[in-house]
Amino acid sequence: MALWRIRTAVEDRPGGLAGVVGVLADHGGDIVGLSVHTDVSGVVDEFVVDLPGGHTEAVRALAEHCPSGTVTAVPAQRREVGDDVTRALLLTARLRAHPNALPDALGELLLADDARWTNLTRAESALEGADGTAAGTAMLVPVGPLRGVLVVRSSRPFTWTESSRADALVRSVMPSTGPVPTDRVVRTPQGLGLSLRQVREADAPALRDLHQRCSEETVRNRYLAGVNELSPRMVRVFCDAERGLTLAVRPQGREEPVALGHLMYTLDPGVGEIAFLVEDAWQGSGVGTALTRALTVIAADWGLAEVRAETTLGNTGMLRIMRRLGASVRTRSGTWVHARLPVAEALQTDPGEQVRRVGRFARLMKRG
Repeated sequence: MALWRIRTAVEDRPGGLAGVVGVLADHGGDIVGLSVHTDVSGVVDEFVVDLPGGHTEAVRALAEHCPSGTVTAVPAQRREVGDDVTRALLLTARLRAHPNALPDALGELLLADDARWTNLTRAESALEGADGTAAGTAMLVPVGPLRGVLVVRSSRPFTWTESSRADALVRSVMPSTGPVPTDRVVRTPQGLGLSLRQVREADAPALRDLHQRCSEETVRNRYLAGVNELSPRMVRVFCDAERGLTLAVRPQGREEPVALGHLMYTLDPGVGEIAFLVEDAWQGSGVGTALTRALTVIAADWGLAEVRAETTLGNTGMLRIMRRLGASVRTRSGTWVHARLPVAEALQTDPGEQVRRVGRFARLMKRG
């Protein structure tokens, strides 16, 4: 058995995966493992393949079949064949008894060359490649605002999905706090308290009033089309838990909502879509930033690796927020904009989330 771990971006079209499988089969490849990742380049598939005749010709054929994506191949071990979910659950169970073994567990989860405790200052040179590491092959997994685990894997860069998995493993050993509540109070960067509450069908009159108070430009930026009024069907979509989550935002002490935030499921693995509508009079007051942070924390709770947003070049407020949180922004057809935000990276920029983590970490170390 000659095992190879092959990674390539599969074209997003019907039959795209079948074409890759066909190329591997033509070269005698037997696929014994498959995982789907979200990465800066989009959706990336990683195969563990038994290639008795060697991997060179198979990789060359894949590169010709997938000209838009980079194909990488590294040797794999027998122990890497198995279910990723099962391995992660076993590591979590092991960490509950030995929480200080977190670096070893992260190294095993990510098939890394090295994983060790570090502080943020020491990690900077490795993350920037100053110590000779290639870009993307070192990743800092925060456990608090001052300390984390530096993970290094020279053979291939870490994906956003792997970053999300590492973050989930860290949280699995923290003192239990339960899922992030959807109905809660958050604060804007200026300190304004905002009450978030999941939308219900009974909120329809207040939501219609909110849309009527918004300008045509604000509504168009949200829906990418003109919307005269909020229809009953749209309210049902907002309230459908199978589609995702919609939050109404009310400044503390006020009954009427001034904004709506949406986190919706997509068909892409590990990817959610966010959108929000902020009443004109409240734009520029930090409501959109606080709402986006809150939705990203919930996305992490759902196990998503990425949130994305579709908007226009004219929606400068949303683009500014997404860029501030670390999103990559790409213009399409001269007008439309596609923003992609890695969830784990966005959480690192959230001071409130870091404060909560350092408190949990202190309790963890006291217990461990």
